[in-house]
Amino acid sequence: MGEKRSRQLLAVHMENARRLLDDFLSDHGIGLDVLGKAMEQFCQTVFELPEDAVCRPGCAYCCSLRVGVSIPELLVIFYELKAQAHPEVLAALKARIFEISSQGNLLEEDFWRSTQQACPFLNDQGCCIIYGFRPFSCRAYHSTDRKICQRGYEEKKEVQVPCFPLYRATTDMYSSVFIKVLGDKGFASFQVSLVKGLDILFKDEGASARWLGKKNVFLDAKI
Repeated sequence: MGEKRSRQLLAVHMENARRLLDDFLSDHGIGLDVLGKAMEQFCQTVFELPEDAVCRPGCAYCCSLRVGVSIPELLVIFYELKAQAHPEVLAALKARIFEISSQGNLLEEDFWRSTQQACPFLNDQGCCIIYGFRPFSCRAYHSTDRKICQRGYEEKKEVQVPCFPLYRATTDMYSSVFIKVLGDKGFASFQVSLVKGLDILFKDEGASARWLGKKNVFLDAKI
């Protein structure tokens, strides 16, 4: 498929998703439950990862990189955690997020590459404990050459990871759609650091309610 044709298809796919989300929120209002249902519906439309991708459970070279998310994704992940995680697991995650947050600027990619801080959701087996409701940026990120991922991790530097660009773009776009639609509806809407955003939510129980009231409470997590 030519590059021009791919861009055209992506633009159509993104506009369809934008319109569907806008209509869904207009019909149902904007709350945590509605945002959760919207994210679930988006997840159901994500294409299967191409067979030639080398990503497998336990391969976690990319899980020490900065993760950017839309604020609706952040809120859904946080409240899914609170609803599903055992209290001891939730307490351990909270402590881990606070620990990472205290060690540097989470908004900078260099912090993650230099410190190689593992994602707080990565378990001892190298698997994601929130895999079912992970961010769209994580769903989109993949590789066709494991050795290049390994080299980037070991050398602590950015590398050009070979992938399927159209798959990555059509998956990652859902985060952009959330940002666009909520911004158009008057919310403070931008990409934030997943870990910094969770740090804010754990420290401020009223943050989500104030954001839903159109207050700009996640500015410190903005990427």
